[in-house]
Amino acid sequence: MSVKVCLGGTFNVIHEGHIALLSRAFAEGDEIYIGLTTDTMATAKRSVPVQDYDTRFKNLSEAVSKISGGKRFWIFPIDDGIGPAARENFEAIIVSPETVKGAERINKMRAAGGLRQLKIIVIDMVPNSDGEKLSSTRIIRGMG
Repeated sequence: MSVKVCLGGTFNVIHEGHIALLSRAFAEGDEIYIGLTTDTMATAKRSVPVQDYDTRFKNLSEAVSKISGGKRFWIFPIDDGIGPAARENFEAIIVSPETVKGAERINKMRAAGGLRQLKIIVIDMVPNSDGEKLSSTRIIRGMG
């Protein structure tokens, strides 16, 4: 039986934190489902420019192809913080410390729908060269 793992994000500028998140997903699962925020969702709360969905999809696909080890993966649009994780047959969700609460909310929705809980796997944040949290926003602002 294959292990289905899900995760999601904006993936505006692919960086080492994203690679760590994705690598952990491939280490944990056999089939990886990656929700990529739509343009509407990606720009709703951002204070920096966001690449369009097609560009982010292309960049993410290229990055994932390099680390997938031949495992199957799917990238699909999501337009909310839940996506299909609350209703589909996944075993685990990979999150950062910033998104644990979203995964817990997903598990509450799954419980209400009679589905088993997802194993929540939290990866450590990857620091930039200054020891600060690495993020696309910080990279765009020139803060690494």
